[in-house]
Amino acid sequence: MKTTLILLTCYVLAALLLLTRVVPNRFVRFKILNRFRRVFQTFSSPVTSVITVFLLSFLLSACISSFKKPIPRIHDEFSYLLAADTISQGRLTNPTHPFWKHFESFHIIHQPTYASKYPVGQGLFLALGQVLTGRPIVGAWLSVALACAAICWMLHAWVPPRWAFAGGLLSALHPIILLWGQNYWGGAVAMLGGALLFGALRRLIKHPHSGTALILGTGILILSVSRPFEGFLAAVSAAVILVIWMIKQTEFSKMVLVRFVLFPLGFTSLCIVGIIAFYNDQVTGSIFRFPYQVHEETYSQTPLFLWGTPRDANVANPHLRKFQSEWSYEMYQRQQELSGYWDTVSIKISRLLGNLIVFPLGVFLLIIPWIVKERWGCIAVTIVLLISFIDLFGATFFQPHYLAPVIPLVFFILIQGARQWRVAWWQDRNQGPVLVFGLGLIFVAMSFTKIWLFTSTPELPAQYPIALQRSELIEQLKQNQKKDLVFVKYSDDHDPHFEWIYNRANIDDAEVVWAHVLDEESNKKLREYFSDRQVWIINADDKQVKLKPFLQNSLDTKSSETRPKDSESSTFETTHNQR
Repeated sequence: MKTTLILLTCYVLAALLLLTRVVPNRFVRFKILNRFRRVFQTFSSPVTSVITVFLLSFLLSACISSFKKPIPRIHDEFSYLLAADTISQGRLTNPTHPFWKHFESFHIIHQPTYASKYPVGQGLFLALGQVLTGRPIVGAWLSVALACAAICWMLHAWVPPRWAFAGGLLSALHPIILLWGQNYWGGAVAMLGGALLFGALRRLIKHPHSGTALILGTGILILSVSRPFEGFLAAVSAAVILVIWMIKQTEFSKMVLVRFVLFPLGFTSLCIVGIIAFYNDQVTGSIFRFPYQVHEETYSQTPLFLWGTPRDANVANPHLRKFQSEWSYEMYQRQQELSGYWDTVSIKISRLLGNLIVFPLGVFLLIIPWIVKERWGCIAVTIVLLISFIDLFGATFFQPHYLAPVIPLVFFILIQGARQWRVAWWQDRNQGPVLVFGLGLIFVAMSFTKIWLFTSTPELPAQYPIALQRSELIEQLKQNQKKDLVFVKYSDDHDPHFEWIYNRANIDDAEVVWAHVLDEESNKKLREYFSDRQVWIINADDKQVKLKPFLQNSLDTKSSETRPKDSESSTFETTHNQR
């Protein structure tokens, strides 16, 4: 399938190049491009373009979800859903459950309270979707739509109106951005913060205004509660630019700068510190301790950066310990050797470019030497490269959404590249407009092709089949008259990336409770605590995972070939093949 896609793209590109040579330039420019330009100009006003991009992004996200149900599958997604469930019930955290050891899972803390380890930003949007519609994924759609609209708004301060609209459309149609609206671990919230930050920065330098400064502060707030590290680097970059401008500028008086820049930014900074301190106090009991910090100290032995020192983590749960001591720690150890380090860095870079710089957008980056000749182009490229360098070469782990705070600047760079290509001449003919228009069409075709592959392939994304089975199992159990308690048994060689145990914020009221199998006495006490529930057990590593009534001797089941007696079989039975 990938080979076919590449060949098809090559054919389309060859046809485009042939078109620029065969079709008369006047026909292309006056019969096609001019009409297209007039349509663009109709939607290019700041308000119209921002609203159009927002609606387009939201509708596309909703359409994709209608073809393929967004089901949480990655550890992180369930942690964010816990945050959303907690917030939707009017709380920032939950009390520790008396049997919390049965409910331990990835990226979640149980001491001193029961909460997600992650910053609250993504959880807030998911909670909004849950409260308004009963579907957290709607909050993800909303965050993506707002982020794309904010990019369009940002670009209106960086490029001419029709190019700002083009950049907004580019973000709304970008496959990786669209897929952020189909999962629960996000990226769009931080991208929204980055767009507000850099959009307000340009406006503040052009014309100081307290409202603009408050928008800039709001962008920093969103970054601080979504991606604090990369957001901090982006905010520092913006602060350096702002300070240099304030020192060098002679147009505005010091009083104007204090009143319309420093005072609003100082106010928002105090608000940010207060909000973070209050949240930390509620979750960890200390204004200085982040939930993320508590989780790493409790469970993780792997430093987040390669120059860090491994910790001794005494994790009692063997399932969680395996993930931390094998997969996570081995990732760090591999990068301590030069060959392993460069292999991992190359994988990080290819993952970033493969997801973000979708063909044919890379063509626009070929002209970066001309982009950096312009001051703001140079600033944007420098910020993106610096923050990317730290994440790619210094962080132990990497995902493309880590760079979400600077992705708005990436779209600015791409638009600048398109503007440079547009004025390109070839053999005394201005073929730039035709080239840019054709590359845009190829991008749209590639984007929709990727989305079609995503929605039509059952195995995509990875781990989707097991997540779908778990979701269907929950829906079947909800049809039971009684609430349910499901024990999950893992074998010693179980892949920790395939997790079953995730619970609602209010565990006692949940229709289905998932629990680790521990020692006999602990299991007995948990069953007594949930005496009003029907108790089941599954072996997560059976070739055919079956839901069975819980019996103490079922804990002795070693083989996937073992079957319960007919009288013990569940009427709620689903199967799947483990990969």
